[in-house]
Amino acid sequence: MNLFFGGPPEESLKHQVGEKASGPDVSEKTGSRHNEKYEQDITALREKFGNSFITGLCVRITLKKALGMMPRNRKRVDAYYGLARYLQEEYGITLTIYSQKTKSNDHEKDNL
Repeated sequence: MNLFFGGPPEESLKHQVGEKASGPDVSEKTGSRHNEKYEQDITALREKFGNSFITGLCVRITLKKALGMMPRNRKRVDAYYGLARYLQEEYGITLTIYSQKTKSNDHEKDNL
């Protein structure tokens, strides 16, 4: 592009291979399961479920119990959505947190 605008061509390469280049322009996803954001939550779940904390586990707990194990500033079910998504993607564990205040549907009563 610099050829069209009158700049020397080597300037365009400085961004990619210059002396100050610290890493690739594109972020790479690592295969690591370590995420500091959820580390304490996962530790609490491991303590609760012990050896049962394995891939394929389905955890269904009340919001009150979840807040006791994994406190949040926002005391709502949606505060755990990120953790639930992380557990599903990285460990294959389904985490369902429900509030006792909300009315359950008839089909949910059958599953309890």
